Amino acid sequence: MLERKTNLRALRLRHDIPLSELSAASGLSNQYISRAELGEISPTPRLEDKLGAAVDAVILRRRERLSALERSFAACKGRLLQPEEGVPDE
Repeated sequence: MLERKTNLRALRLRHDIPLSELSAASGLSNQYISRAELGEISPTPRLEDKLGAAVDAVILRRRERLSALERSFAACKGRLLQPEEGVPDE
């Protein structure tokens, strides 16, 4: 049987979004999402909306983490190899 690759699966794989992350954001099981990605479940507007909202949530979460990384990097730029301030050496 020829595997059908949906846009969701291609997007998820291209951007390293694990099924578990999409599952947590959508409330759907990993298995259900995988079956939908493979075309084993008939697409419905409700499912499309739910998965679209989950991808939006993943994007927002990643954007917030990236912003936090940018702030942390700006705070120590030029001192990357110095001991971390406020944390004793192990």
